[in-house]
Amino acid sequence: MRRMLCGALTTVVAAGLLLAGSPAQAKPAAALADAAPSTFTSLSPVRVLDTRNGNGPVIGGTSVAVNLSAQVPANATAVVLNVTGVLPNSATFVTVFPAGTTRPGSSTLNMAPGDIRANQVTVTLGTNRSVNLYNHVGAIDLVADLAGYYATGAGARFTSLPPNRALDTRGAGGPLGPGGIRTLDLVNRIPASATAVTFNLTATNPTADTVVTAWPAGTNRPTVSNVNVPPGDTRPNLVTVAVGADRKVSLHNNAGTVDLIADLTGFYTPDYGAMFVPMGPTRVLDTRDGTGAPAGPLGPREIRGLDLSARGLPPTTTGVVLNITGVDASAPTFVTAWSEDQSYPPPDGSNLNLSAGQTTSNAAVVEVNRSIGVQFFNFSGNVQLIADLAGVFAALDPVCTSECVYSWGDNVNRKLGTAQTVPDSPSPARVAGLTGVRAVAGGGSSNGYALRANGTVWAWGENVSGQLGNGWATAYSAGGGSALPAPVVGLTGVTAIAAANETGYALRNDGTVWSWGFGSYGQLGNGATANSTVPVQVSGMTGVVAIAAAGYTAYAVRSNGTVFAWGYNGNGQLGNGSDAQLSAVPVPVSGLATVTAVASGGDASYARRADGTVWAWGYNGSGQLGNGQACGSGAPCLSRVPVRVSTLTGVTSIAGGAENGYAVRGDGTAWSWGSNASGELGNGADCPSFPCESRVPVQVSVADVTQVASFDAGGYALRSDGEVWAWGYNGFGSLGEDPSEQTAQPVRVLGLPDATGVAGRSYSGYAIVPTS
Repeated sequence: MRRMLCGALTTVVAAGLLLAGSPAQAKPAAALADAAPSTFTSLSPVRVLDTRNGNGPVIGGTSVAVNLSAQVPANATAVVLNVTGVLPNSATFVTVFPAGTTRPGSSTLNMAPGDIRANQVTVTLGTNRSVNLYNHVGAIDLVADLAGYYATGAGARFTSLPPNRALDTRGAGGPLGPGGIRTLDLVNRIPASATAVTFNLTATNPTADTVVTAWPAGTNRPTVSNVNVPPGDTRPNLVTVAVGADRKVSLHNNAGTVDLIADLTGFYTPDYGAMFVPMGPTRVLDTRDGTGAPAGPLGPREIRGLDLSARGLPPTTTGVVLNITGVDASAPTFVTAWSEDQSYPPPDGSNLNLSAGQTTSNAAVVEVNRSIGVQFFNFSGNVQLIADLAGVFAALDPVCTSECVYSWGDNVNRKLGTAQTVPDSPSPARVAGLTGVRAVAGGGSSNGYALRANGTVWAWGENVSGQLGNGWATAYSAGGGSALPAPVVGLTGVTAIAAANETGYALRNDGTVWSWGFGSYGQLGNGATANSTVPVQVSGMTGVVAIAAAGYTAYAVRSNGTVFAWGYNGNGQLGNGSDAQLSAVPVPVSGLATVTAVASGGDASYARRADGTVWAWGYNGSGQLGNGQACGSGAPCLSRVPVRVSTLTGVTSIAGGAENGYAVRGDGTAWSWGSNASGELGNGADCPSFPCESRVPVQVSVADVTQVASFDAGGYALRSDGEVWAWGYNGFGSLGEDPSEQTAQPVRVLGLPDATGVAGRSYSGYAIVPTS
């Protein structure tokens, strides 16, 4: 019979977490901080230690070694273990650390007498691929189950996510009964290529002593456990487990009834993601002495931040692995850890659950976003917090050698694709993991897209609507996506790409158009208004030679020179004279023929005809139609059919901004029209008085231009010599390293190699360069 004692740990034991001595051994664990970046291989959980069946309990002040050389390859760097402490005869703590190193002053498990408790541990391998498990005082049996290993070479990489609730039986399905199995369905939450997932599994409201086991759906249940919980308690444990072929995980309850909660924090996939850098356990937070944050316990509903930027972590860190310990909770509470960049309130999830008077630990994988920092939320009472760092996930890809992408400017949701933990960057940096790129596009405020020479499309940034096209999405309440480029699934033979707000588009070499992501305004063009996490074919579009998109509307040019539009039409974006709110299927834009290119910005769109003229339709509040038409005082502020942009002839390239149109003529001159509130016209003229605009084209002050693009509050020009020049608003570094807040006079984007293509959207710029 299981024995359980609910008494609180004493303050002497709690202090031991910090003050416990470390015996001198071969080499310090910190020496392993420069371990080789590694990828993950998941295993069917296998028991590698059970002292109940061996030499008996581990006596206080001693360690038991676990040699894993028979379970992991010679190039393994770290392992993921589920470690369970069983029936200690006194209050104690257990530390797991690499064999052959000095035991760190940290703890992995904190145990009350007679308890049974588990915690997942990611630990660097030491001498002979072994790890040590140390018991502080008394005697305790230890059990360890191996869930997988990290190694150099081939394997799966990790995508960190904000806490994302994937299961809560309290609100759906009810508790699991004795022997009950519940399926955690992760379809649309992780990609089909995922091999394993990490989630925080919490067991609550148990009616009997029980254990909960997680394993890949469709396989035999292993004889291991993930969560041990006594009647009436609430206990979490981090779980890393392989997924079944259908992206499902099975959860089994042994006895009584219990509710289960699962908060997804990431997944492993072989085709993209971050690599793992294992580190010896390092204390990065202790509110008892002010390590990492101000000293003193967290009060009720208090948030405390942990800045890790001075810890020497890679600048492309996407997630951190922590062991979080709550000490001497004054009331029942839970603690949530999440990215420093995500604002209050905390996400819908928890990492640590504590009873009054309790000291206990739980591992956590925490996403970091635009800064290397974590924040902690305490629900009630007062509690001291400790956090030990076990490793980080980071983008550590080889350098691109040809047709690379560079980006700069605003980095909201990491849309720069560089994986840098910065809010914005005026210095162009290479988009991670991409080579052989032929075209690039900015998608709304939170995404980037690239077309590679092999006809595949890659996407990065936010994914709340499935705009990555990778077969999964995150909840709006959680946010998140991919800091690194991920492949848009199912697309080959792509010749052109376009992007808008949370929606991507691709033109294939067979003349068909495909779309994915946000679809509420019919902008997927497939007759529906639902989102899609994978590409769907736009209805009726064949023989297409060019595409464009902006806002919630998309466009296609067919080989016969006609233009079709679909999506939102609130400001006449469909260009067919209709005042319908939207069209979920393509409709012809009125009166246009011999069109060779199309572009779009905010709520206005543009077409270039074979005769070199430009035509525009949609909203005209700032003169972005370029035909000289006034707005207001009885004059219409939009046109639902195309009108000609004044004076422009011989145009070879066009682009659209939030409130501007841009064009390049055959003589290398660039032209702009519309708003000039932030210098968007680029003609050197400041705003003398409101309104700041030009309703007819004016010449941009840069010569020898071959291509133009817009970042919503300004423009980019690519010159024939490969230089990229920029003008407009610079609050997020959109102009590069120029110190001006904004400028109407074009400036060169510094630090950027000579480019062959340029794109922009929403305060960010992208350029294709021949070599890195």
